Amino acid sequence: MAIEERTTTQARRRAMFCSTRRVVGLLAVLAILVVVGLVIVPSVLPNLISAMRSNPYVPLMVALFWILATTASIAGKRAIAAGHLTWSGAATAHIGGTVANRVVPAGVGAAGVFVAALCRGGATHTAAAGVVALWAVAGGLAHGSGLLLGFAWLREGWSGLLTVAVVATVLVVAVRLLVRRLAARRAARPVPDPAPATATTSPIQQTKLQRLRATARDVVAAVRARPVLALAALAAQLAAATCLATGFALAAVGFGVEISIGVGMAAYLAGTALSAATPTPAGIGSAETALIGALMLAGAGLGEALPVVFLFRAVILVAPVLAAAVMAAAWVVIRLLAAARARRRTGRTPHALLPAVVLAIEPDPAPDAATS
Repeated sequence: MAIEERTTTQARRRAMFCSTRRVVGLLAVLAILVVVGLVIVPSVLPNLISAMRSNPYVPLMVALFWILATTASIAGKRAIAAGHLTWSGAATAHIGGTVANRVVPAGVGAAGVFVAALCRGGATHTAAAGVVALWAVAGGLAHGSGLLLGFAWLREGWSGLLTVAVVATVLVVAVRLLVRRLAARRAARPVPDPAPATATTSPIQQTKLQRLRATARDVVAAVRARPVLALAALAAQLAAATCLATGFALAAVGFGVEISIGVGMAAYLAGTALSAATPTPAGIGSAETALIGALMLAGAGLGEALPVVFLFRAVILVAPVLAAAVMAAAWVVIRLLAAARARRRTGRTPHALLPAVVLAIEPDPAPDAATS
């Protein structure tokens, strides 16, 4: 008993130390980003203002493609959370999670909001964790695909894309055959006797590898139970990434960067995939650096890349906050209107004592008068 308590105490101390170290590291990264922003932003503003004067519709175009990407993500979350989230609930969960990601890094804020929305919709914690893990895995696959396709397009063009497509097809077929063979072997093995029940480890005593294995088992079980959900999540993630990549490419072309739309989309996909590896809030700092580097790799100069990236990132960062504010204002207005309607209905309803008062003032006629 004492050994278990000592192990639990040590695990809690390690967890507190790791969390403190993460917070300190995050604060240090944010301080560096603030210093870099104070140095770079004043030098970027003149080029950005001149580019905006030449083409003032670029922010609206980026916002339009952000709306399309958000719609695709909401549709994907609604599909994989069918039965637990309505369309309004999925939209609230996605927008709220995006705003939460502005504060909590590495997608943890969005995952927490998504889990809370699913649990409020009636899902158990296990089911909610499985849905969120499925969405995260689909996002990881989309980022990986974007990284491969982006670098292949930037380096080799159409031949690189064709090579990546062929290799990906071969890998998918090979993995599918391997999984079938392993499942057949497992089914052919004799069923062993059930092992005696042992004490399960607490979540504090579980290592990161054990939690990762448990999450992977949940995701695999969810995919095997309903593979359509996995395809819907992956399709939604790819559609959202494509919309944002198109908006980024059109913004670059609109600001006079001499690259094609395909090259701009490839630069966005590669840069976003690289920035996803850095756990900063909303990818601030890492996303800008990766996108600038990808544009420069595509042939743009530093003076051309900076206004495009800063404008695109400003729209992407501000748009969810504005959408959340509009949704909150709409919710307040709807509640106020509902309360006003309820008060009007209450005012129109006759009081319970009103019939008695009427009878007292105007009594029923006598029977003789009624028959005569």
